[in-house]
Amino acid sequence: MVDRSMLKGLNILVVEDVDAIRALVVRIVESLGADNVHQAMGIETALAELDSRPFDVILLDYELSGRDGLVVIKKLREDLDHFNHETPIIVLTGHSEAHIVQDCMQAGAEGYLVKPVMPDMLGQRILQVLAKHQTVAEETRPPSEVVWGSRG
Repeated sequence: MVDRSMLKGLNILVVEDVDAIRALVVRIVESLGADNVHQAMGIETALAELDSRPFDVILLDYELSGRDGLVVIKKLREDLDHFNHETPIIVLTGHSEAHIVQDCMQAGAEGYLVKPVMPDMLGQRILQVLAKHQTVAEETRPPSEVVWGSRG
């Protein structure tokens, strides 16, 4: 059963060049409680959206008007100063070939789903990558308090 509030409060970018599929993915994440869903039709509009505000997660189509979404992943991951540099990316695609999955993950995607996606599977994958991202952030964060010696 789908929890209608599982994505509450999230700021999500959906990058898909096919209008009907983009609208469907947007409806799915909104039905799962996402409050702030933005859309991009291709690489250029995706990069403009990514430069405009921080996102919690990016849902990125692999094939975008004859180019692959790896362009977006690589640009974000290479720009260490960009506020969306570490934003988790889930690739949504009709391709399930191992080399494509591997290319996406090596480029910096945190998740991968083959279309058509089911609402509960998409919601769960988003929560999984966010939980993993949070865990990694906590593990790499410097300690907030340092104790020098002991009192006794």
